[in-house]
Amino acid sequence: MDPIDNNANIKPSRTGGDARTSTVDQTGRSSQANAGKAVIEADAVTITRMAEDMLQLETQLASVPDANMERVEQLRAAISDGSYQVDLERIVSNLLQAEQDLS
Repeated sequence: MDPIDNNANIKPSRTGGDARTSTVDQTGRSSQANAGKAVIEADAVTITRMAEDMLQLETQLASVPDANMERVEQLRAAISDGSYQVDLERIVSNLLQAEQDLS
């Protein structure tokens, strides 16, 4: 059975060398198979604009609280003083809508 080449889609780095003729040892040094001498290449990572935007949004979301604490306090107060009213029709309507959305 032929071995599977998991590196078939890897493109050569922009700093030089050909991915098929270049090898990297465990110390990170690259040597050209055809040249026979050691060449040190720096690793490079390119981030797309979309990835940059996603990182920025992730940072912004980290600063947003998980819950609206003002609303939580209002609900706690209403429950504790007995004025909180459960709207059964709204709950049933939303459950039925969720069921329809899933089907």
